[in-house]
Amino acid sequence: TAMAVGLQAGTRVTKRILVVDDMQYLRDVQVLLLRDAGYAATALGSAREAFDRLHELAPDLILLDVSMPGMDGRQFLARLRSTPEWERLPVILTTGRAVEAMARESGCDVLAKPFSEVALLDRVRKVLGDATTPAS
Repeated sequence: TAMAVGLQAGTRVTKRILVVDDMQYLRDVQVLLLRDAGYAATALGSAREAFDRLHELAPDLILLDVSMPGMDGRQFLARLRSTPEWERLPVILTTGRAVEAMARESGCDVLAKPFSEVALLDRVRKVLGDATTPAS
């Protein structure tokens, strides 16, 4: 069982991913796919809440929707990059808009919506590697 594997692999650390998207359905889908792939995934519906809870959640990667009410993905990213503690935290932007322009402008990986399970996991693995890594 998965439980036993987790216990035996005590020397491995599961990577944590924070999904930030204002659409409940998209949050649920991403969390499900990421957990199936072995990552520890948490989802929040607002960028402001995500920013406030960064310390507590301590993600290894953020999957960030660009278009959200209130603080949007760009504003969140700007705040993240201006905070020394978080300036190097990997972010993958998710957007239905012009992907190439967004990638150039943000310096982040960008995943076009709607995306497939394969596209999501490929991009996450490219940025973060596999779900678990041996503890150093």
